[in-house]
Amino acid sequence: MKKTFQFQVAEHEIRVVNNWFSGAKLYVDGEARDRDSTWMAFSRETLMSANLGDQGILEIVPISRMFSVEMEAYLRHGKQRVRVFSSETPQPATPTVSQ
Repeated sequence: MKKTFQFQVAEHEIRVVNNWFSGAKLYVDGEARDRDSTWMAFSRETLMSANLGDQGILEIVPISRMFSVEMEAYLRHGKQRVRVFSSETPQPATPTVSQ
């Protein structure tokens, strides 16, 4: 089963592709930036990340359910960590983080 999550952070187009057999891949503006091949992810630890320059570090965290995987994304800038995406909740048109 393949599941794709797409959202924007500032001017960056983010895509996370999760596949049961090949793991998860993180793309920023179409470029592969990180991947994780953990078979089952039950913790809420960061599994993938990408440096977005002045915006901070994008962290991808899985949310495991019985038969599906959802994703949350956080933007870390210094000690501040802000959720910018959750596949479980409705999203604003363009999630951004002010500094």
